[in-house]
Amino acid sequence: MDPSPVTRGALERVLARAAELQTAAGDDGDRSDALTEEQVLELGREVGLSPEHLRQALAEERARIEPLPTGEATGLAFRLFGGTLVVAQRGVRGAPERVLATLDRWMQREEWLRVVRQREDRIVWEPRRGFFGTVRQLVRGRDYSLYRATSIAATVVRVDNERTLVRLEADFGALRRTVAGQSIAGVVVGGASTGALAVMGVLLPIAAVPAVVLAGVSYAVGRRTQHHALERALLTLEHVLDRLERGDTQPPSLMRLIEAALPPPR
Repeated sequence: MDPSPVTRGALERVLARAAELQTAAGDDGDRSDALTEEQVLELGREVGLSPEHLRQALAEERARIEPLPTGEATGLAFRLFGGTLVVAQRGVRGAPERVLATLDRWMQREEWLRVVRQREDRIVWEPRRGFFGTVRQLVRGRDYSLYRATSIAATVVRVDNERTLVRLEADFGALRRTVAGQSIAGVVVGGASTGALAVMGVLLPIAAVPAVVLAGVSYAVGRRTQHHALERALLTLEHVLDRLERGDTQPPSLMRLIEAALPPPR
C-alpha cells in the first residue's frame, strides 16, 4: 500500500465508512467504550478540529438535532412548489433557559404567536389568527412572515458555560398544500372552459387557450407564493438570531409599551 498522507476529506470519509461498517456488523460498543467530553476534544485536536466546533457538534448530538437541510429533498411536490421547512441555527451567548425565555417573549409579543407545546429545551408556537391578528397587522404596518406557517419551533442546547446553540424552525406544509390545491383548481377550471369552447365548435387551438393560460398562471402564482413565504420566514429567523447574538433590544414605541402592559398571550 502507498503510505501517502491522508487528507482531511479522506479522513472524514474513512471515519464515516468505518462507523457504517461497525454499525452493520452489529458492534455499537458498550458503556466501557464511552468517551468523556475532554477525550473527544483531545481526539479532535489531534485531527485538527477546533474545540468550539466539536462542542457544538456534541451539543447537537446530545439533543438529536438533525443537520441543516441542504435543499436535496425529493418528491413531486418539492420539485413543483419547493420545500416546506425553513431552518436557522446559531450559537449565542447566554444560558439556555434565559435564551428560550427571550425567544418566547419575542415570538409572542412581536410575531403574534402562541405556545402549543413547551419543554425545558424546546417551545413550539403557532400563529394567532382571526380578527385580532388581522387588525394587529394593519396597526403595526409590518409583514408578519411567520403568519402563514403551520408551526414554529425553537430548540436550545447548552454548548459550554457561556454559549447556547439555538435552532429555529418554521413549517409551511399547510401553505404548500393550499397553493397546490389552487393550482389544481386552475387546471380544472381551464380544462372545463376549453371543453365548453370545443363543444361550441371553436377551433381547437383557440379553445385550448383557457386551459393553458389558467393552468400556467395558477401554477406560477402558487410557486411564487410558496417561495416568497420561505424566503421571508428565513430572513425573520435569521433576524431573531442576529438580535440574540448581539444581545439587542429595540427602542420602545407606543405600541410596544401598550403590549408590555398587557398579559402575555397564551
